[in-house]
Amino acid sequence: MKLQELENLVSKGEGQLLEFKHKASFVTKIVREMVAFANSQGGELFIGVDDDGRITGLKFAEEERFAIEHAIQMHIKPRIRYQSQVIPINKKRSVLHYRIFESRKKPSYYLDNPEKRGKAYVRLSDKSVQASREMVEILKRSRNKRSYPVAVGEHEQAIFKYIEQHGHITLVNLMKISGLPKSKASQMLVRLVSSNILKIELGENTDYYSMK
Repeated sequence: MKLQELENLVSKGEGQLLEFKHKASFVTKIVREMVAFANSQGGELFIGVDDDGRITGLKFAEEERFAIEHAIQMHIKPRIRYQSQVIPINKKRSVLHYRIFESRKKPSYYLDNPEKRGKAYVRLSDKSVQASREMVEILKRSRNKRSYPVAVGEHEQAIFKYIEQHGHITLVNLMKISGLPKSKASQMLVRLVSSNILKIELGENTDYYSMK
């Protein structure tokens, strides 16, 4: 990517597929952004670009690149696919560009401790948020083409009626109207999404389910 291409892309602003970082001081945050892209539709990350789109660059881009890619190896499981590039903007400064591809083995996790499972992140508009337990399970099921048939019973009918009246339903809503424990309500929503009956819409504090 050349400087003109970089300027054109940055002018679009941050979004679902595009993220800017002013500097690489907080490597763990950068790695979490990469996990979120891999667990979503992929995306592009530019380090050395302000949130407002001003291209400031990094003084030691190659050193930052080495630190970030070491962190990727240490803190992301399973491995993600990406490409990296240093884009000079003048004689002294460069922008570090990462293109992250959608993972084939979702979900990928960010691991603080290599001995623990870690946390999955997903992309929500121009932010990266931690995936709910339901979202993690849906990502796991998306790995294969297996169908997940669902018997439509009393609780499923109650879900459809609630969505018809309110536009969407949450896990908490389902627990209230059905009396189901959290684990059972969670499993029901996951099955309905995996069966292509419902779709999941991410929120910062809760997920929303509506008819697909």
